[in-house]
Amino acid sequence: MSIVSLSRQVRPAAAEGLRVAVERDFDFLSAEYRSLHWRSHTTAFQGPDWLAGLYRWVAPAFRADPFTVTVRANDDQRLLLVLPLVRRRRGRFAVVEFADFGLCDYNHAIYDPVETPLLLADASLPERVGGMLDGCDVLSISKLTCHDRLLLRLFPNARWARMRFSAYPARLGSDWAGWCEAKLSPGLRRELDLKRRRLAKKGAVTFTRAVDAAEIARVFAHLRRFRADRFSELGVPDPMRNEVVFSFYRDMAVQGAHSGTTRTYCLYLEDEPIAALFGLADRSAFLMLLLGADLKRFRRLSIGLLAIDESMRATFEAGDAVYDFTVGDHPYKRQFAAETTPLYEFHVPRTISGYGATLATEIVREFKRAFKPLRAGVQRVLRRLRRYRGGRARGRSRLRARRPRPRNLTNRV
Repeated sequence: MSIVSLSRQVRPAAAEGLRVAVERDFDFLSAEYRSLHWRSHTTAFQGPDWLAGLYRWVAPAFRADPFTVTVRANDDQRLLLVLPLVRRRRGRFAVVEFADFGLCDYNHAIYDPVETPLLLADASLPERVGGMLDGCDVLSISKLTCHDRLLLRLFPNARWARMRFSAYPARLGSDWAGWCEAKLSPGLRRELDLKRRRLAKKGAVTFTRAVDAAEIARVFAHLRRFRADRFSELGVPDPMRNEVVFSFYRDMAVQGAHSGTTRTYCLYLEDEPIAALFGLADRSAFLMLLLGADLKRFRRLSIGLLAIDESMRATFEAGDAVYDFTVGDHPYKRQFAAETTPLYEFHVPRTISGYGATLATEIVREFKRAFKPLRAGVQRVLRRLRRYRGGRARGRSRLRARRPRPRNLTNRV
């Protein structure tokens, strides 16, 4: 039973200047959405091709029903606002959330900031948008880069909180050599130069952007293997084990290579991929999304860091102003001058059960936040212990190899 007033009368759209609807078959590839997205302040994760792919291929695999909320002007049906939502079952709860599926690092409502006063002027808009959510237990939106003024107005009862992890964009300068000298520590620059020279001794090293569909598919096959090895080593699940997720990334890479919305970089040794990197390009920014390297053979050469360094140079040469490492609190991002940017989430409980689910989510989030430093410390100790054991094992094997074999004296005369 909904705890919001069931007796309220939602005023008809004709009485207002704006029309609210749920368009389950909304066309994200349409000219009207492309125009709105271009005028909005959203990211590549709200781009037409990316969202269209999510709804077409990923949503059915995750048993999510399209639930796109739109706001249009009543007079000319002009598209003013899009909330790309889906409806899913999580246990016994019905949840409405952004079409994310763990594949979007930023979420935003799509609207033209110039038209914000028009959207805010309609006093009934929050009530009518909320009316579209009747029948769900919780509205959940995460990975927001700010407290969006319009979302605050549309969902006044939302429970906002800062997320446990942050985003890490790095702003590039106008001179690459000067930027590196000013932003990267001397130790990091020396390490990268040393590892680059050591790698070059093993053969011809090249770093290029893959554009051909067959080459992108080849690079992604290696990327998948590199990440599987790494995630297995860390003992955490790898999202790219899901065939739908892997195919989505690969198809977006191929499709975006021609439109310029995605980039796939690869570090080759004698024409063999040893590190790969994939990301989205939009609004003078490159958003790094996937990184993988052959750590089984080249762990000591830091080829992942070399791939990042080369991709940052390529981003600068492409004329972009920002290299965005996106979400995840990894120390290497700060080494490359990335700035910590907080992310926010909010939940709107719609039923009594939804309130319980929201409270449980908040408790778990704060518990994980409190124990995050301890967990990071334990992981560092375990990694050092594994390296120590591995070093001792290699030392023993080298010692055995150096020991002289016992002579066979039985055949002596």
